[in-house]
Amino acid sequence: MKPSRPLRPVRAAQLLTTLGTVIVLLAAAVSAPVSALAAAPYDHIANDTVWEDSSGNEIKAQGGNVFKFGSTYYWVGASLQPQPDPNRSINLYSSPDLENWTFVKALLTQTGSTGDLAVGKWMGRPQLGRNPTTGKYVLNFEVTGPTAGLGNALGFASSSTIDGTYTYHGSSIVNGYTIGDHSMFVEGPNAYLVYVGDNATNRNVTMNVAPLGSNWLSVGPAISAIADTTHEAPGIVKVGSTYYMFASGKNWWAPTATAYRTSTNLTNWSAWATVPTRPSSADSFATQFEQIIPVTGTSGTSYLFNGDRYSQFAGGSVPAPDGAGRNAWYPLTFAGGVPTLHGATGVNVNAAAGTLQWNPVANGRFDQTGAGPTVPQWPVTGTTDAVKTEATTTSNRNKLTFWKNAAYIASASQTVPLPNGTYKLQFSYRSSGGQNNASLKLKGHGGTDITSDLTTATSTWTTTTVTFTVTTGTVTLLAAADSPASKWMNLDNISIWPN
Repeated sequence: MKPSRPLRPVRAAQLLTTLGTVIVLLAAAVSAPVSALAAAPYDHIANDTVWEDSSGNEIKAQGGNVFKFGSTYYWVGASLQPQPDPNRSINLYSSPDLENWTFVKALLTQTGSTGDLAVGKWMGRPQLGRNPTTGKYVLNFEVTGPTAGLGNALGFASSSTIDGTYTYHGSSIVNGYTIGDHSMFVEGPNAYLVYVGDNATNRNVTMNVAPLGSNWLSVGPAISAIADTTHEAPGIVKVGSTYYMFASGKNWWAPTATAYRTSTNLTNWSAWATVPTRPSSADSFATQFEQIIPVTGTSGTSYLFNGDRYSQFAGGSVPAPDGAGRNAWYPLTFAGGVPTLHGATGVNVNAAAGTLQWNPVANGRFDQTGAGPTVPQWPVTGTTDAVKTEATTTSNRNKLTFWKNAAYIASASQTVPLPNGTYKLQFSYRSSGGQNNASLKLKGHGGTDITSDLTTATSTWTTTTVTFTVTTGTVTLLAAADSPASKWMNLDNISIWPN
């Protein structure tokens, strides 16, 4: 992604990894002043930021899907921001590497005052794929349903080329009922609608899988229909011989934990279980589940969790997250059949190899500011109202601040899971000086605690880099200050990368 956000000052050396195999090199610790808040595009997937395309425009592609055709990834999604958006569109982007995206075109745009595509009606959750049997690119998406107060109908459009003119084929309810959130799962020439169904009086009461017709422009009878009033936004990925269905909880636009269940035939599913997170997160790192993106290359397949963050709805009449970013993509690993979601602030994708490397610090830019703890992913102890996130002078950007107009003692910490090896911690700070103690400490990694003293006054952002070795499988980051009144410290851009 190319958001107008601070560039990671030192690029990590290439990590050769396939789901957890780590190779690292050793380097010396350094400290030097830099402009940590300079606006520049990242060279990796930068979570907790507003993503921009190659032209510097905000990417508007929520509730959609990513798929690969040939050597190119395509991303289709709905323009749901800013609000209100009088003319919603379904937008298409392309990328060679899942990091840098180019706007291709709006495939469909609302216009006029009548019909499914009229201005002001619902248009969401577009799903795009290429039917190998017909050679057509087929788009399905939600439109306003026929029954006020219930769910949506499903609209279809198709084109002979991915960036061509899409012919709208109309809409219908699905197997006699309106639908809630849905996705499309493709396996060879076959495609399936994975959807939440409504009954005659209530929304979101069943979870269903139904095959699409041979031309992907119609929906057949469901092969799986299970009563479910607690999950929505379902999506399927196949790993080996096992199908995994993922879904979010039901809480309007707000983030939720992600659930999963498994099957060997798309028909008989296991009970729901909660996807484990590293580090622990009760709301999938402030996202709702959207899709699992396979990244297949010469070294195998890795997986990205595609999460939506509907922060443009914050402050509205229904629950919604605050903070920066509309999308967040996190590594998802599988061990013993159990998927684990990693709350990486940044992710490097090697699309050719099919491998990922990531900064495992969650909310390392302090730009998640939704409901929950004072600082998401950073539990605060001591004088809790002395620690908070505050806006910086850069748009859509926050920093961690220690300050109070009375004396205070406070800390914020995060325990980060890490495979044993040698790493580089990097962070930016400013300080008024004058504290009894102000520091960022590395603890619990198997060696002597490493303390970076932050009591020296500096009004400009300074970036510090420290190398350390992990032998315990984790490291704890502890930011702390013991201070008289009105002395302050700022932290930002905390990252851990292989050295």
